Amino acid sequence: MTAATTLRLHLIDTSVMARLRHPPVQRVVAGLIADRAAASCVTLDLEAGYSGRNLAEVQNITQSRRTRFTNLSINESIADRAREVQTLMARKGQQRAAGAMDLLTAAVAEFHGAVVLHYDEDFEHIAKVTKQPQAWVVPRGTVS
Repeated sequence: MTAATTLRLHLIDTSVMARLRHPPVQRVVAGLIADRAAASCVTLDLEAGYSGRNLAEVQNITQSRRTRFTNLSINESIADRAREVQTLMARKGQQRAAGAMDLLTAAVAEFHGAVVLHYDEDFEHIAKVTKQPQAWVVPRGTVS
């Protein structure tokens, strides 16, 4: 990432967070956090909290995300956009190319003008319809 790109908020998908053990991914995420350009939203926070094994871990995950990420709010306009995008994808026979959480996450990013940072081809499928900015955290296929 360049300094010019990190100034824009990046909504960091759970597909990125699941790959933090890889140094190239760590560097990108750490840079975004340091630049205060890392963002989250309720869909991603809930997915992250799901990985907690007990109350203490869920609380720790929640607190950590609140301090490191800018929260992007969700509203009914965002939900309507996710529904609209699903319908647009269905017109092309691609209604199953992106799940509900990814559609909502992408709609949050689009509403707030953020880049979706991911390691998940679903966001490419969505962006073909929405034309919104999205980026692979590292090139596809370079980490597991």
